[in-house]
Amino acid sequence: MVLQPRDNSDLDGPGSQPESSERAAITPPAPAPPTPRRVEIDNSTLRKLDIPAAAKASAVSIDDIDLDGLLSETPPARDSSPPKRRDSSPSIRRESSPGSPRNWTPTPPSGTVLRIPPAGSNPVVTVKGVPPASERAEPLGMHESLARLGVGVIETDGSGAIVSMNGAAQKLLQRSPADGRVSIEEVLHTGAPASRSPTSDDASALAGDTGTAWLVRPNGEPISVRHVASPRLGEQGSLIVLRESGASAVYTPTIARRARYDPLTGLFSRRGISERIDQAISDSRESLREVKDERRHALCYIDLDRFRLVNATCGHDAGDDLLQWVATRLNEAIDEGDFAARIAGDEFAILFVDHDPREAERKAREIQRRLGEFRFAWGHKTFLIETSLGLFPFGGDSEDGEGVLSAAAHACRIAKKNGGSRLQVYLKDDDQMVQSRRSMEWVAGIQHHLAEGKLILYAQPIFPISARKEVGGHFEVLMRVVDDNGRPQSPVGIIHAAENGRVMDAIDRFVLRKAFQTIGALPRRALRRLELFSVNLSAISLAREGLLDFIVEHLERSGVPPGKVCFEITETAALNNLDEVRWLIQELGAMGCRFAIDDFGSGHASYGYIEKLPVDYVKTDGMFVRDMMTNALHRAIVESVNRIATTLGIKTVAECVETADAAEVLAGMGVHYGQGWYYARPSPIGDVCKALDAD
Repeated sequence: MVLQPRDNSDLDGPGSQPESSERAAITPPAPAPPTPRRVEIDNSTLRKLDIPAAAKASAVSIDDIDLDGLLSETPPARDSSPPKRRDSSPSIRRESSPGSPRNWTPTPPSGTVLRIPPAGSNPVVTVKGVPPASERAEPLGMHESLARLGVGVIETDGSGAIVSMNGAAQKLLQRSPADGRVSIEEVLHTGAPASRSPTSDDASALAGDTGTAWLVRPNGEPISVRHVASPRLGEQGSLIVLRESGASAVYTPTIARRARYDPLTGLFSRRGISERIDQAISDSRESLREVKDERRHALCYIDLDRFRLVNATCGHDAGDDLLQWVATRLNEAIDEGDFAARIAGDEFAILFVDHDPREAERKAREIQRRLGEFRFAWGHKTFLIETSLGLFPFGGDSEDGEGVLSAAAHACRIAKKNGGSRLQVYLKDDDQMVQSRRSMEWVAGIQHHLAEGKLILYAQPIFPISARKEVGGHFEVLMRVVDDNGRPQSPVGIIHAAENGRVMDAIDRFVLRKAFQTIGALPRRALRRLELFSVNLSAISLAREGLLDFIVEHLERSGVPPGKVCFEITETAALNNLDEVRWLIQELGAMGCRFAIDDFGSGHASYGYIEKLPVDYVKTDGMFVRDMMTNALHRAIVESVNRIATTLGIKTVAECVETADAAEVLAGMGVHYGQGWYYARPSPIGDVCKALDAD
């Protein structure tokens, strides 16, 4: 008997017609002769339908399934209300009208629909929503995902035999599992690619090994590979990951693009603009119009003066919005052929291509004006957009893009240091600017310079004025920078650059360590003659954690008596770190160390807070002492500082004493100590220490 299957178009998805009572009268065309079919049913569905264990496979014959035993005559009741949760068990619903042959549809939670005709017919099962296994894309495992990137993965057992390879490894080895089991020792070697028989040393060297090795193909061809090998997790053998040495890096184009563009603004990144500058330099060198000193291009470095205020008061979302807003304005302002970039944080750059210095300066000022005309609003807050600009004209005589960026950034820092909201043009023949840039470059390599002995210690004696002669050794530790010719130079530029670069603490700790070592190595007689030596501490050092522990450790290690050490802190540093300074004075003072306020009189509210700091000395700023003989106001300041300090029981030191007349006036004021060229010039600390041991 041939069963006439009814129309099941209502199961075929969108576009099917609603079921009606008239459909039972429609006679469908006769079906084609039944053909036994095999269908793919997932194991979880088979388990949930309670199919016998013998039939539980990824592909089973419908003839092996007892449909009558599987399905009951009465379908379960259907709940018309929406389900409150997704049921993990399969449901069975009836798909026939009364009086028609039984036709059930088990619906597993995976969405697979099985149409099962009644018993006694030639059963046909179709799968809706799940393509055949040959067409369905299985999720990629990790090994095959790596294979798509050209990375081979090989697994070996405890004896070194290869038990699995992904596609990339098979391609590299030109072998497949059908070729039989192969030992890793036969195909992977370390050392030179010589024709030799493998040894056990090769395999043993793989465990935990990284580096270059050689794959040997069946035809004897050696292939250089980069590899790493490690034990298999929970199993014997090794897991070896390898890649051909000459292969290109994974996703190189994508990574390269990301490196050249800023993801927030879409402008060029530092690397991207540096490459454009390199190209401009190359074009200038090759141009027939290029002459030795011609500067055809210019780089404008832009720093937002008040960006931190936006971030602090409105949050980083507002900061990001401002950066994107600035990027849009820069793109609108530049000409075709020019390039804009976001270097880092709130710093931008514009490369003016084929613009002479005057034209580039005019365009830079125009961009600064256009940015300043707008107001950035966020919520109820409105911000003025002020910028500091550094402009560096350059041509074919420049070295590279990074050098141009560095010079423009340096000019920008000078503009910001001088008050901001201005433009500074970098001039190659400006000695002060060149020296300032060299100082920044020195600081950039500070650790190297310190290790190479480019910073040496000097000392300058401090004399009691009233005694008219030296009473015990008393000096301040200073430093000098050794130039390329081995000559000591003033460190003023280095100090300013280190303070701006927030690395002055590294210099302070170097000086402390070397000074303690030098003083600690003195003979006992010289150490007894030493009254006091002073070492400077910067504001950055005071703000860094661990300063107290560092000082205590090196004092103990050197054996220097704490009572012979005086720490000098500038007035500005003391004011900015008042609580920290007070705590440090309390801790080190309890050990016997002494403290001095340096450059007193040049800061703010000096007289208001000096009584709050238990210091031993006050050093009057040399700018007042140096010209007090011709400047009545400065003379009055020196006298008032001495009077107030003496009232508080603090001894005074006058810096920059250069003449006998100045020394005499200071003595008349009652100043306790003098320091300057009139008494002694700075000299190497070794020479000053030797004088303590002289007869």
